[in-house]
Amino acid sequence: MSHAEATTVGLLHPGRMGGGFGGALAEAGHQVLWCRAGRSAATVRRAEEFGLAAVDDLAQLTARSDVIVSICPPHGAQQVAAAVAESGFRGLFLDANGTTRTVLLELAGKLSAADIRVVDGCVIGPCPQDAPGARLHLAGERDDVTRIISLFDGTGIRVLDTGGSLGAASALKTSYATYQKVAYVLAGIAFAYADAHGVIEPLVGEASLITRSPLTEVLEDGMLPSVASRAWRWGPELTQCADALREEGLPGDLADAAVRALERWLPVRDAFDGDTRRALDLLGGLL
Repeated sequence: MSHAEATTVGLLHPGRMGGGFGGALAEAGHQVLWCRAGRSAATVRRAEEFGLAAVDDLAQLTARSDVIVSICPPHGAQQVAAAVAESGFRGLFLDANGTTRTVLLELAGKLSAADIRVVDGCVIGPCPQDAPGARLHLAGERDDVTRIISLFDGTGIRVLDTGGSLGAASALKTSYATYQKVAYVLAGIAFAYADAHGVIEPLVGEASLITRSPLTEVLEDGMLPSVASRAWRWGPELTQCADALREEGLPGDLADAAVRALERWLPVRDAFDGDTRRALDLLGGLL
């Protein structure tokens, strides 16, 4: 159990990543609430597995929570924040949705206008229930950042203060995702092309000379089905990355192209136990 004071945390929502974070907070001694309205049977099972406490609706969740943690697909971040702003909540809101800096500042403005304090966060690394090593980077007012750090005391999640103002953590996520996610997509395309021409073995040989390249991970660690299963989430995120790059006068074409490739993997949404052959066939348009 954490040495930090126990806090009631509202989690929006216990998806694969959010559920893992909620479970870590619950294990640290905090009460973690989640809203079951409109959620799937799989979400219910996940929430029960992680020891989260269900409430009927958002109004109950915000009324009982001191801190709200929002970890949802980035394209839903603004809708979630707007609902919280209208709920009467007056506590601390952690947005860890992988949004861009522009989106984060827009939703933070709406929340601040409703007297809700905001911490900007980004998650990098694996789901806590899958493997150790998840990092939560934070930005915002120092007292608020310190409070979020204290929540995770005693968990296996490493929490890091960027030292920046609101938007800094989201900018970090955009920077990281633009390389990391596109690199995995490119590695998958290279693998598919090599497969079509019977040169997988020499490709593996060349890739093995590069220390821990995304291509090596895709080939040797069975990452491709995992990447394909996340396409429905990564596509909207990379679309936002492309917009953010253009705002700085940088080309976003590569991210746009990756989004078009990811769309081919939509049929295997959340199929984490899928196989490489299926992922390759979908990438090649063999539906």
